[in-house]
Amino acid sequence: MLKIAVFGFYGPDQARITPPDTSDHVSPVSTDAFMWAVWEMLPPEARAHRPADAPCFVKLTRFAARPVYVQSVSDRMATGAGLLDCDGYIAIIDAVKILAPKTIQQALRRLYAQHPHADVIIAAGRQNEPDALSSDEIRAVLHLHPDLPIFPYTPYEHDTVHRLMRRMIGYIDNPDRVPPPIFVGQTSPAFAPANGANGQAPQPTPATATNPADQHIPPTPRIHGLDHVAITVRDLERALDFYRGLLGFRVLGTLDFPDDARGFTITYLDTGRGVLELFSFAPDEAQPTGWDADDRQTGMRHFALRVTNLDAVAEQLACADVPFTVQPMQATGGVRIAFFIDPDGTLIELIEGDLTYSRR
Repeated sequence: MLKIAVFGFYGPDQARITPPDTSDHVSPVSTDAFMWAVWEMLPPEARAHRPADAPCFVKLTRFAARPVYVQSVSDRMATGAGLLDCDGYIAIIDAVKILAPKTIQQALRRLYAQHPHADVIIAAGRQNEPDALSSDEIRAVLHLHPDLPIFPYTPYEHDTVHRLMRRMIGYIDNPDRVPPPIFVGQTSPAFAPANGANGQAPQPTPATATNPADQHIPPTPRIHGLDHVAITVRDLERALDFYRGLLGFRVLGTLDFPDDARGFTITYLDTGRGVLELFSFAPDEAQPTGWDADDRQTGMRHFALRVTNLDAVAEQLACADVPFTVQPMQATGGVRIAFFIDPDGTLIELIEGDLTYSRR
């Protein structure tokens, strides 16, 4: 599976967060137009029902040797695109007028710090117009590395999107390719000097001396914290589309139980602060959930994901048609929360802020 994030910068530089009911989108270039072109790459039977709004998550199964997940990032979340763990990133800018150079630079620096080995392509919107900046001029304005690929992107001309996608997939699938740095003065991680900053080879850290008698002392028993959450899913592929493809959790591995007549498998995903286990079974073996919306029902109620800029994250999920049971709201305890459900009905909470509670 390949995962590609698409995001853009279409408004002026600003320090504040755009409120949910406003927009500073002043460019005719948009991520929506790009995603419509990606959606048109689906086979005809998958395009039988055209969505009302531009899709923000498209799974291409016939475009490459393996499935390609393309996820757009909303304008409000573009500066945090690096929070998505992807193989490649396509950053769209308006080549006629770069409206947010500082914001673009900050977002790309953050992206490079988080994913130095990922491929990045700059899609220069409207570069076919007479007043547009050339690729070299764009590099000069943004101080981009001369090897960072910049390609033209013409909104609503699907051929330019297809070419960008094929180039990105070609980069990702090339085992010999080393992604170039994003900015002038940076060095590709693969070519970072092995010596320390003073030119001296790094010295190994001396091992801590131990008393042989201490080796026989058993460790002090204690509980370290919650280790993982396990969920039974009816369709593993559908669940991975959601948790890996949409939420960005990385698959750590699987455990198969060949002696289990139910076809039992556990798939492990890294959530960033813990592990999520997906229990899956052979078709028709999974049982329907007994969960009830009434919180008086005993047993597990939900699990929560801590986020930054909750409203923007919720907006991104809603764009992918994820159903919410509770829209973003201020909650008792001084936190902001929202609740949504996964494809099998598991309730998931988003939470932002530090909870304030009383001690009895």
